[in-house]
Amino acid sequence: MPPGRRSEEASPLPGHDAEHPASVSKERDALAAENRALRADAASHREGMDALRQAHAEAEARSRTHEKELTTAGDELRLSLAEAHILTRGLEAANAELSGRNSTLDDSLAERTAELGIANEALRRDEQHLQLIFESATEYAIFTLDTQGRVTTWNPGAQRIFGYAEDEILGQPAAVIFTPEERAERQPEVEMSRAVEDGRAVDERWHMRADESRFWAAGVLMPLLDRDGGLQGFLKILRDHTERRLEEQRRVLLTDELLHRVKNTLASVQSVAAQTLRETEISATLQATLVERLKALGRAHDMLVRSGWKGALLGEVLAETLEPHAGNAGAVRYSAEGPPVRLSSDTTVILNLALHELATNAAKYGALSAPDGHVEVVWELEARTGAETPAVVISWRERGGPPVRPPERRGFGSRMLERALPYQSGAEVSLSFPPPGVECRICLPLARPAKMRDRQAAEARHGKVPCSRPTTAAPASLDIYR
Repeated sequence: MPPGRRSEEASPLPGHDAEHPASVSKERDALAAENRALRADAASHREGMDALRQAHAEAEARSRTHEKELTTAGDELRLSLAEAHILTRGLEAANAELSGRNSTLDDSLAERTAELGIANEALRRDEQHLQLIFESATEYAIFTLDTQGRVTTWNPGAQRIFGYAEDEILGQPAAVIFTPEERAERQPEVEMSRAVEDGRAVDERWHMRADESRFWAAGVLMPLLDRDGGLQGFLKILRDHTERRLEEQRRVLLTDELLHRVKNTLASVQSVAAQTLRETEISATLQATLVERLKALGRAHDMLVRSGWKGALLGEVLAETLEPHAGNAGAVRYSAEGPPVRLSSDTTVILNLALHELATNAAKYGALSAPDGHVEVVWELEARTGAETPAVVISWRERGGPPVRPPERRGFGSRMLERALPYQSGAEVSLSFPPPGVECRICLPLARPAKMRDRQAAEARHGKVPCSRPTTAAPASLDIYR
């Protein structure tokens, strides 16, 4: 209640001073109650103010904390913005570099694409070229097999040679081109195994056509490998050589017949010579010597026949020459030692005759005429430089025979060694007669020197007549068979 109002109510109104004391007491109680209420309100107000001040202080504290947090967050934000700015510049630089690389990559890709395009075009042309070769090589059968031996490609040449159309043979085992005998021996598998193991398998044999006729062909089977070396299949290339094979067979047949006739002719010559000489006053010794020389010529002929006229090994020539003088009961009367050396057919004949003369002389007068006599023959290759023809040096040495002295005259054997052999083969011969036994050194070129070939060819063109009579100078040619 407003104080003014309470004052008005507390002041006695005129004409009321004589009111009953009870109303005054009541009013006093009312005022006291109001005073208590006011005090309670004041206390409540103070408490509210205290709470408000505390709340205000807490709010200010929170505000300061929040302000500090905001300050810290602002600093962090500014730092983050700086880092973001730095990162942005880095990203821009990286982006610029990436753009440059992309540009370079695009240029490189374009260049590489162009190169690949050129390479693909070249590959396409090569493929077309190979396909053209594959289809045009009609003289050759060219086909491929898978790892199981089945045909995977078949060129027109294969169709022409074997008679199988491409659609007939694709997927079929290549064993159909082998003869039944070879299929029974599993030769198709053997050939593939050889190709894998050796890198190729060469064959020359009979093959089967689609009509079951046979033809002779030479071919090669090669493995098809990928970049890692894995087996992908096989390539087979062959050519029909039936005509050449038949011609070779005819030539072999004719050659065998000719050789047989030559051998018979030599035998006839020996027989005629022996019969003729018996009717003359020539001694039996000279007759036997001539027959033995003819036999030596026949032995040279036999050696050449066995080798197909491809010459003979020096060791074989020595064995054929010395074996007739080996002695009884397998006694060893000679030794021959040296590396394998193959002589030409011409050299085989003349050297065989020269060695025959040495062996015959050793058997009659030298080491082989004595029970304990022995002939040693060694040979070695002579290293030569430049354009000189390689040579083999043969050393003949007799030991254990009767004492030797130089002959009083040069006979057929000496002329054969010292004149005929050098003329026919270009050999250098040194013949000596020391007391322990005859020694002979032959330096024999493995090929005729070019000068000697030219000289002999010129003599053949001018038709010079051979002569065997000894002269001081070497004759134009020697007939060593008279």
